[in-house]
Amino acid sequence: MIDILEELNIKIDDLVESGMELYIGDKKEKNIIREKLKNLIISSLKNPNVYLLILAAYLLDKEGKNNNLPIDYNSDPNYIYVDEVIGIAIANEIAGTKAIFNFRFYDKHKPGVIGRLDKEGFLFMDDAIAGLLAGCMSKVFEYL
Repeated sequence: MIDILEELNIKIDDLVESGMELYIGDKKEKNIIREKLKNLIISSLKNPNVYLLILAAYLLDKEGKNNNLPIDYNSDPNYIYVDEVIGIAIANEIAGTKAIFNFRFYDKHKPGVIGRLDKEGFLFMDDAIAGLLAGCMSKVFEYL
């Protein structure tokens, strides 16, 4: 999965910084949160369900950019919601129901990598990464 993310110019540290962009907690704990988040991202990417959902998003984007999907991929039609389903499923897999609410926060504000993917026209990967970060950040706060 790291190779796929790097193909999209996404490094683990980019994911960590994107996750931390919306952090509003105690500044004294920021470095502890950052380290826990990094470890959770790495371990979550090894989870076969998370891995396969991100891979599905990656492949859907690849097929969409090649005009091989039964939708007008470039128009991001509002009747297509499977991108959100992928993000929600990833968030839920990592941290349960609470992460679904956090997914909406990350999906709305699109910090860092999420916003870049959205601007570059990735219909599925932006939500997959939002789900990954929402799940991991939700899980981080279980440890505090």
